[in-house]
Amino acid sequence: MRILIGILSGLLCFSSFYAQDKLTYLETNVGLSYTDAELEISPGFSVLYGHQTFVSETSFWDFQYGLAVPSLVTMKIGRGFKDVWTGRSVTGGIRIFPAHLYLQVGIPNNRCSQEVSKRMKKRLERRGSERTHLLCGEWNFSVEAGLAGTDLYGLSLDSFAIMTFSHRWYFE
Repeated sequence: MRILIGILSGLLCFSSFYAQDKLTYLETNVGLSYTDAELEISPGFSVLYGHQTFVSETSFWDFQYGLAVPSLVTMKIGRGFKDVWTGRSVTGGIRIFPAHLYLQVGIPNNRCSQEVSKRMKKRLERRGSERTHLLCGEWNFSVEAGLAGTDLYGLSLDSFAIMTFSHRWYFE
């Protein structure tokens, strides 16, 4: 596990030297965990700070950390790919704590597309703003596999799997 974390961290640092762009974000996340404990399904919540470091126009590293319930803290590192036409993304990686492998799908908000409605343009003009001042983000869904049922079950807080739903707000 330490070797995998070291390799992922090294790749993240190395690829940031060649990064084309970086997006910073705040994410709120709710989910359900299937555990080996008495309460088989338990809810969870987290608030995360993160950034995507783009290596090319479509490829990026995603790194996020924050506060979580019930684990208190959490952190994820993953590699993702973004479709330039639709804005949708797919990311796979490792949640460091509680230890899980994850696959995440991201769908951007429609309000942040290049074209806004005439009504929205008028509203923004009245406020002295433009489309670039809209707070953009995306909806995410992830499925994760934990270590429950193995000798390392404590690292994943007895979790077999986690399913999460989140919203991400990008900063300019």
